[in-house]
Amino acid sequence: MMGTCIQQVFAAVCLCVLLAGSVTAQQSLTIADATTQGLSEFNTEVVLQSTAETQGYVLAVGFDSSVLTATDFSVEGTDVESIGAELIAAEILAGGMTLGVILDAQSPFDGTAIPEGESTVGRLSFTPATIVTTDSTTQLSFVDGTFNSPPLDNLIVQNGLSLGVVEGLILNDGTVTLTPPPPDNLRMGSGSVLADGSAVADIPVLLSNSTGPVQGFVVAIAHGPDELTLEEISLAGTLTESVGAEFEVTNLYADGGTIGVVLDFMPPFDGQVIPIGTDQVVAFYRYSCNNIIYLPEADLETPLTPINNFIGEPPLENVIVVGGLSLNPSLEAGSLTCEAVEPPPEHNTVVTAEADFDGSVGNYAFSGQTGTLNLYYRDPDDEIQGFTITICYDCDLTIEDGTLSLEGSIVAEIGAEYLNHQVDDDCSDGETGELILAILLDALPPFEGQTLPPTDEDLLIGSIAVTVDETAECDELQEIYFCDDINGLGSVFLYNNVVIDYQSIQDYERIDTAIHVVPEEIFQRGDCNSDDKVDLADAATVIGSQFQGLPISCADACDANDDGFINLADSVFLMNWLFKFGPTPPDPGPFDNGSDPTNDELPVCNSHDTGCAGQP
Repeated sequence: MMGTCIQQVFAAVCLCVLLAGSVTAQQSLTIADATTQGLSEFNTEVVLQSTAETQGYVLAVGFDSSVLTATDFSVEGTDVESIGAELIAAEILAGGMTLGVILDAQSPFDGTAIPEGESTVGRLSFTPATIVTTDSTTQLSFVDGTFNSPPLDNLIVQNGLSLGVVEGLILNDGTVTLTPPPPDNLRMGSGSVLADGSAVADIPVLLSNSTGPVQGFVVAIAHGPDELTLEEISLAGTLTESVGAEFEVTNLYADGGTIGVVLDFMPPFDGQVIPIGTDQVVAFYRYSCNNIIYLPEADLETPLTPINNFIGEPPLENVIVVGGLSLNPSLEAGSLTCEAVEPPPEHNTVVTAEADFDGSVGNYAFSGQTGTLNLYYRDPDDEIQGFTITICYDCDLTIEDGTLSLEGSIVAEIGAEYLNHQVDDDCSDGETGELILAILLDALPPFEGQTLPPTDEDLLIGSIAVTVDETAECDELQEIYFCDDINGLGSVFLYNNVVIDYQSIQDYERIDTAIHVVPEEIFQRGDCNSDDKVDLADAATVIGSQFQGLPISCADACDANDDGFINLADSVFLMNWLFKFGPTPPDPGPFDNGSDPTNDELPVCNSHDTGCAGQP
């Protein structure tokens, strides 16, 4: 049927084209030579060489189907596509393929044609049907009278005449050279992680596949069970995940792990594959170090080895699937280095600074808000005789001199006999703010040996007031940190130390803090519609929010009577104030913006009115 259709169309075109005389010069069709590697898809072209305009053509090409598989025969990407053919008919058959093209097949028959000279008129697409082990060649041949029904001949139409081999059309066959692919390769990457248990390392599995696109794979990696733990095998962030793997199974063992993946496992079978490439990340193996290594001990490097028939139950091989065939890639090991870390301090004392605003530890505060800076210690096995604590802090904070308190502290309970603190809040000298605190438990006769006890929990040393200055910008961190060699208000440079067994210890852990300055919403009490004035519309907004779902941006503003709830009572309260000489809405009142002095559970305002420096 295909052949009949093309022949009928050619006959119709020939009747519509005026004969301009016979064509005497030689015309030719040539299949370009091509080269491919492994199972890589490739394209080649049919080239027309002519001395006159061409109105249409038929191509019939044969190939060895035991060597090649045809996937497409079209004009895509050719000169004919850019000219604009009006009829294109292609067929892929057993061992052959045909393409019929008429450029001007529809009314008004405006004479579209391929100009004389050289033009590409067809694109042939193939994939190799087999993997060769040595270079080999196969032919792409023009074949007349064999393919389609009725069988088609190779011909071109010029000046209304069909020209084939009999009329002098030269047909030049092409050659495809097939070359063996480089070996496929599966290798483990390498990496490092601190050998203190604080982190894990994601080591990539890297695939180099030149044979062809990969439809699935199995990976089996072994490691030393005494040195490492395999925490997880993941496809997250890999090429495998991005192309859309539909089946995945992983297994973790003490000495290794396996993963099996099928890319296109479920209907509608869209043909997902990992394309040909080099060092493509197809999976991650996540490891942790089993043992802490302290300097000066050496780092520990552990091999990560792809290995066949060793890991798994039953043991698995490392394979990739290409063209439905399971192939064994070459394998390369990687490694994970567990890096030695600094040993812990000689003494395991820990001194911590922690800010507290309104009982909310989390170090969030408004500009102008005052909280406390609390100092804690813990030491599970030492009795502490005293401290020198030296702290620096950002200049948009003020530590309030004279506010040091031992209330509720272990120091007050034991009874310190010497206590002194200094606050240098002047940043005009180019320094930060400075706080110095000195505590000695047993400083006076009869010298009874008071000490702070060993503890596994943080115990309070003391507290001092800290205020976020009005100059502090919102969404900034104001740091409070332990620092050495500061002189406070004096001339002696002091440093952090703990007195244990009459020794001055500086080698211990200190944990800093910071205050995150956040916006404090300000509003007018009763301004429920957020238009910066309080009137009857706000009473209506309260009713609309309660009974009609009208959105509001500041719940505290709608709470006109400041009882912590929004209900009809707030609307009545507003109307009584507006029209019946009722009480004025509570602070911040209906006329001036301000913050809510009452703690309640109403949601935070979603407005642009804040108390932040540098913000409206």
